[in-house]
Amino acid sequence: MAVQHYVFFFPDEMRASSLRCYGNPYAVTPAYDRLAREGTLFERNYTTHPVCVASRCSLMTGWYPHVQGYRTLKYFLDPGKPNFLRYVHDAGYDVHLYGKNHVFDEQTFFSCVDRYIYADFGHGNGKLYEGNVPLAKKAGGNVNGGGRPVGAVEDYTMLLPPMEDGELEGMNDTLCAMAAVEAIENWKEGDKPLFIFLPTFYPHAPYSVPRRFYEMYDPAQLPVLPPDLRGKPELQRLIRQYRALGDTDETVFKKIHAVYLGMVSYADMLLGRVLDALDRTGLAASTTVIASSDHGDWAGDWGLVEKWPNAFDDDLTRVPLIIRRPGCPGGHRVAELTQTFDIFPTICDWENIPVRHDQFGVSLKPQVAGAPGDPERAAWCEGGYDAREPQCFEGTAGFAMFNRPGTLYYPKMAQQQERPESVCRGTMLRTARYKLVVRTSGDNELYDMQADPQERENLYRQAGYEETVRELERRMLVWLIGTSDAVPWEPHGRTE
Repeated sequence: MAVQHYVFFFPDEMRASSLRCYGNPYAVTPAYDRLAREGTLFERNYTTHPVCVASRCSLMTGWYPHVQGYRTLKYFLDPGKPNFLRYVHDAGYDVHLYGKNHVFDEQTFFSCVDRYIYADFGHGNGKLYEGNVPLAKKAGGNVNGGGRPVGAVEDYTMLLPPMEDGELEGMNDTLCAMAAVEAIENWKEGDKPLFIFLPTFYPHAPYSVPRRFYEMYDPAQLPVLPPDLRGKPELQRLIRQYRALGDTDETVFKKIHAVYLGMVSYADMLLGRVLDALDRTGLAASTTVIASSDHGDWAGDWGLVEKWPNAFDDDLTRVPLIIRRPGCPGGHRVAELTQTFDIFPTICDWENIPVRHDQFGVSLKPQVAGAPGDPERAAWCEGGYDAREPQCFEGTAGFAMFNRPGTLYYPKMAQQQERPESVCRGTMLRTARYKLVVRTSGDNELYDMQADPQERENLYRQAGYEETVRELERRMLVWLIGTSDAVPWEPHGRTE
């Protein structure tokens, strides 16, 4: 049975371990749990970059960050680059994008999106627009909380006071989800099939959400990994130093974690509204629903907040991937490794859309139909930039609005400008058992993910692991050679 419609729910900083269907006993996430019961859950799915723009560029191209240099917050896809959303659009789908763009430049955006509520094509003001109308102004609601002033210059925890519950329906994520609901409810036979992309903001630092979610979780009941950074890379200690987190009491990190989970539950509520709309209209029987995320968030673990461009903890790199497709079995779980950029080649496989560029994603069509994954597959993630690339660093032109004391992102800007080695290039290899991280400066890492899933003990320089390190580094070298560029698709000298 051919499925006409797609809904792609894509919150920004949703780590897999914060969902009940991924094993979190505290999480209140009924919509995600339902999707997992009715579809396929990929247990070990990894992003290709721990920051949103670069992650989305990989999602849309099927390229690893090193292939074309999309590894920063600054560079969006231009019309000369392939992107899967254009494939979907050109195949006849009515493409809706409600939420953060943060992947396409303006010309590219309008070549593949038909209906939209989109973020500005840049960074700083966080406003969303419908056409040329500022949406938050139109609706009278809060944008995202990110512009609220920090309480004091020295308060860089990213923990903010709650919003009021009355703000909930005016928040941009709510407006975007309701736009999707409206599109579903207005669809009629004979219209183009729907492709609804929902790249929402929440969960995302700074940590604030309407009070009903802000107070949903009891911080005292939540575990957080302690700030014991022995064996961890120096960059993590520097983050704590620059954010003045060293003397912060554990209760603050527990509250951060509680609010982060509240943000997760808010996102879950929005997903639930979309699922309910599909049920009400009968479109659930002809709609594939996909839920994933850009990357994760430390959310208080290790005494850390937010994310970092060359940090590869599972908190940041392991993200959910759940796919519910009519006619395919429910409750299926795939333990083998996958990557978020597998989503679009899977869609193209289902819809017989020819992929006409060199890309590295893998179709998951067999797995959604009930098959196991590839036990030999590895997952890869990259990030960071070296001193020869000053234009890439946060705190330079394009981020000047944050590069002043008192703004929530000032510590990040200052650290990158003053300690550039702490954001150097790095590459992560994740196999069924091990995780290896190699950086151009500073600390490398090796973890036995079976014995040490919380990544507490760095084995990189421990006796007895020399051959493991050599074998994994050889594998990384071969992968880098094999994916070092994307050859033009058009055959030279041929006309067919």
